[in-house]
Amino acid sequence: MSKTFARRELPPDTLGEALKTVREDVGLTIEELAARANVQPKYVAALEAGRYDLTPGPTYTRGFLRSLADTLELSPDAVVARFDSEPFPAAPAAAAAPENPRLSYRTVRFLGLAALLLAALVYFGIQIKRIIAPPPLAVTEPAGDVVVSVPQVVIAGQTEPEVDVDVNGKSAQVDPQGGFRETVDVQPGVNTLVVTARRKRSRPATITRRVLVELPAVVQ
Repeated sequence: MSKTFARRELPPDTLGEALKTVREDVGLTIEELAARANVQPKYVAALEAGRYDLTPGPTYTRGFLRSLADTLELSPDAVVARFDSEPFPAAPAAAAAPENPRLSYRTVRFLGLAALLLAALVYFGIQIKRIIAPPPLAVTEPAGDVVVSVPQVVIAGQTEPEVDVDVNGKSAQVDPQGGFRETVDVQPGVNTLVVTARRKRSRPATITRRVLVELPAVVQ
């Protein structure tokens, strides 16, 4: 539109409403006005809605308004003056996180008791697990399955003090440090020796050794 034409009067509304009224009076859509004024449609819509916070900033907004005013045959100075007289809103602030309400004495007391109960359950759970868990057991002699040529074999190992140890059902002596050492009679051929250790009420720990006895003919 030629700048030599008489300028239209800016309606006495908010700037956004005035721009919308003039645009509709001249029969333009937002997209058509945006194309003629070389302003993106989203900014035209934002200006008409008074949402200046959706534009790149006051400086750019004034430039957009001058282009729209020229296209709509309005006075660019009058349009910018109307813009400057209106507040430039800030972008909507994010909703503030609600403050944590104060916990009541009853709630604090309940949480404290719950924490104590949980700690007690964990403690007793650990103790019960320790009671029923098998005791440590190691057989150091023989270190594995062996072949011997004598009718006796020494079974030695380590556990904890006050743990009951037996070899093939026969009780073994455990010293104050948890060590044990027993001599066991064996027969020619394969002998299975089962070493078992247990505390009172605990599950047993078991280690098996196989001893092959090959006696000389004279001994046999």
